[in-house]
Amino acid sequence: MTRQPFVILLDVLAAALVGLVVIVIDTGGFVVRGADFRLSVQTPTRALVALGIVILARAVFFRSSGLLGMSLSRWRQALLAPTRTDHSQTSAAPGRWRRALIAALGLALGTAALLHEQVLHPYSVPDHGDPLFSVWRMGWVTHALATDSAQLFNANIFHPLQLTLTLSDPIVLPALAGVPLRLLGFHPVVVYNLLVFSAFWLSGVATYLLVERLTGSARAAFVSGLIYSTCAFRLDHYSHLELQMTQWMPFALLALHMLISTGRWPYAFGLALAGVAQLYSGMYYAVFFLVYATVIGIGMVLVQRPSVRVLALPVVCATVLAGGLAVPMVRTFTAAEPIKGERSVDEIRKYSATPIDYGRPNRMSAAWKDRLLPWIPERSLFPGAAPLVFGALGLVPPLGAIQLVYAAGLFTSVDGSFGLNGLVYPYLHRWLSPFRGLRSPARFGAIVSLTLAILSGFGVRRLLDRCRSHSPANVVFSIVIAAVMLDAWPSLGLIPVWPEPPRIYTSLEGRSDVVLAEFPVVPGDAAYNAPYMYFSLSHWAKTVNGYSGFIPQSYLDVAPTLWAFPSDESLAVLRRRGVTHVTMNCGLRYVQIAECEARLARMHAMAGLELVTEAQWEKERVALFALTPLP
Repeated sequence: MTRQPFVILLDVLAAALVGLVVIVIDTGGFVVRGADFRLSVQTPTRALVALGIVILARAVFFRSSGLLGMSLSRWRQALLAPTRTDHSQTSAAPGRWRRALIAALGLALGTAALLHEQVLHPYSVPDHGDPLFSVWRMGWVTHALATDSAQLFNANIFHPLQLTLTLSDPIVLPALAGVPLRLLGFHPVVVYNLLVFSAFWLSGVATYLLVERLTGSARAAFVSGLIYSTCAFRLDHYSHLELQMTQWMPFALLALHMLISTGRWPYAFGLALAGVAQLYSGMYYAVFFLVYATVIGIGMVLVQRPSVRVLALPVVCATVLAGGLAVPMVRTFTAAEPIKGERSVDEIRKYSATPIDYGRPNRMSAAWKDRLLPWIPERSLFPGAAPLVFGALGLVPPLGAIQLVYAAGLFTSVDGSFGLNGLVYPYLHRWLSPFRGLRSPARFGAIVSLTLAILSGFGVRRLLDRCRSHSPANVVFSIVIAAVMLDAWPSLGLIPVWPEPPRIYTSLEGRSDVVLAEFPVVPGDAAYNAPYMYFSLSHWAKTVNGYSGFIPQSYLDVAPTLWAFPSDESLAVLRRRGVTHVTMNCGLRYVQIAECEARLARMHAMAGLELVTEAQWEKERVALFALTPLP
């Protein structure tokens, strides 16, 4: 029996202990509870002692062995020369597209099984905050482009503020993708859920195409696609449409590999268009992926040594194309900087991950949510057991050059998720203005998941290659798929959305002179304005209410006064804002029904308010009032 497995075991154990020491020092210790156990680590002393023993054993028994049992010459050979697992230069193999079609169908079935609650309830969403906000964003983009494209970024919220669509990701491309479905008569909530489903599915298909090209194994690529389409990060952000739009990143990586391998122009333009598509689908990922793709691209250039003369002109032209297509978005967001300013360092640090956050499962995980560390918003980054196991298997030597390149990508993305707690992100934040406008570096976790999915393809291929006969390979393949699905299985906890808004908005349709204020307003949380924004799909009147990724100071200044509506003071504030109409909605149950009825009674008695219409909605009263001139 060779000694390499023992060397690998000791080296991996030493790395794990170093990581444990760093986590304990960084967090002050932690406690992990399971169904039948409790693990408490409060000081690094024991981990340091264990690390010393491992290092001593390594030095005494395996001193002559290199890192992970590989000599320096083998590491150099693996890094600088593609190995048999590098299939990026192969031509289209017979039956490749037929296999891709079968894989796409299989990924659709796997996604449908995972999201069966959503498939069975297409009019439901996880909550009435961000999903309804996304429905509104999609509606506004299509409405503005159909009526007056010059007003695209001047959305109808937070009146009289301008450029309000830039307060969050505009999701222009997903909105346009939903237009055909809307023209076919699908309800806006159904369109939203179909787009979420398509993002899961297309992310898996794109990852399949990439990994099949890199490994030459359709089965390994299918597992990679399934891992990424069902990844834990995606489910933790199930309410955020823009954070589901990850399909463009694996497409861009595929184009990048093919460009470096062949130097052909179509791949350069494909890379540019995929990057622009990511920008117009999810801006966080566009910024983060630029850093990640740079690392992967440099690594591939070092590995394959392509002709710089062949690559230079296509790359320059593609860069010019991408820059030109990105100009409208960049110019608009630059113009909006005075409105938003930069994120505070404290806020960015709050949403910068730490190593221990990779032990926090997503809140929807049926397998892990009660067995590991408690969930924290934005920083619950446990990728699941399957990606970790198969990804680690993909990094077990002997390694190919591409695996080493993606190991560097994994380090880059994990360190990026640490944000201001990491090594590189503080410099990116200091030198590049886009990073100063992003709140949550932990969203690098989506790229961590992508990298683990890619490395898992190499791991699964290695596992399948060890199966000498056809039958065991089928059994192993089935077990791997089952493990991935069970590991990712979620409990979505959906709630229905109202199919129609209250009838009181009918009189506002098509009127450009209306400025609306909607009540009740919930103190301290603008997310409760999202239903009002959803209702505005029926009238598109300007409103002082609003919700977005960034809440403007102009709204925060008047919010305490609006919480007390109706009162003479709040009514005066509304007049100064140009408000012409107000609503009171008891059906939302933001306040007790008796309190809402009392507010309605005061509104009926107030000078300067005149009832326009009243209706029943959700079995409660909803009323629309007009502001009239005071005597």
